[in-house]
Amino acid sequence: MGHDRAFSTLHLPPGQRVARWTEAASDRFVESRFKVQDPDRFVASMLHRDLTELSVTRITSVGHGFKHITRSQRQVARAHEDFFLVSVQLEGSCWIAQGGRETRLAPGQFAIYDTRRPYELLLEEDYQQAVLRIPCATLKARAPDCDAQTAQAIAAASSSARQLIHQVREACRGTRLPRPALAEALLGAVGGGLRGDADSRAATPHSRRTLLARIKAHVVAHLGDPQLSVPGIAAALGLSTSYLHQLFRSEGSTLERWIWAQRLAACERALIDPRAARHTLTQIAYSHGFSDAAHFSRSFQQRYGASPREYRKSAATGPAAGPRD
Repeated sequence: MGHDRAFSTLHLPPGQRVARWTEAASDRFVESRFKVQDPDRFVASMLHRDLTELSVTRITSVGHGFKHITRSQRQVARAHEDFFLVSVQLEGSCWIAQGGRETRLAPGQFAIYDTRRPYELLLEEDYQQAVLRIPCATLKARAPDCDAQTAQAIAAASSSARQLIHQVREACRGTRLPRPALAEALLGAVGGGLRGDADSRAATPHSRRTLLARIKAHVVAHLGDPQLSVPGIAAALGLSTSYLHQLFRSEGSTLERWIWAQRLAACERALIDPRAARHTLTQIAYSHGFSDAAHFSRSFQQRYGASPREYRKSAATGPAAGPRD
């Protein structure tokens, strides 16, 4: 069962504030080093909520100089669990650096960083930020390219960023939404933002042609799978379904139509192939992804102007007619 925990430095002795804050932050996130410009006047608070396998923590700090957070290689080596942290900027700004990349978050933006590698954050005097802690495997299931997306700001104008801000505020207000449902909403927003960002970075003409070739190769390799679907293809290739649809619109078709056209073409080749003469029509249809013989027969006749049986018979006595335009 999830639980909430609040912590503040306000009423602590000045000499204990940074050490106690570092201890609390390491407990809620991962081990790291925390430095502030004016430690004796440092005032900050956090509200932490566990949501099944992920957690969300709202941090508020006012004045008294910058806050510098680092995670060293030595701290990484001591860790026993792997997480991505997601910083969602609510107020103020935050600078994040990891793996040779760096970004500055403005309110409404978010970015991820990987606790399996060193990182560095610098926060200005007044700020409010929500931090999500997500197991690496959980986030990679939603955004397969997330390893390559650390320290990159997701635009505040994106629908996923707006949705994430809304869900974070709901979580911090103590919404009545069940914790598993709230966790799913947060994961969906983070994953959607990362997939959309990966899509936009891949949107050059050359990369579009390369992606189309990869998608088509994947489809051809899995034509015999009746469960082949747009969501399944998107997940296998680390793309969003919306981007798949966008790519095929540029081809003047849809991915679904292209899949069925490839299945029919593969069946047509089998019908006229003497080596497949011993296979029944149903066997040919099912081996290329059809799961209903009547559907196959109707689709084939619409495409080729003859039933599969007639087409096979005519091909044995003369050239096949080929598809209709």
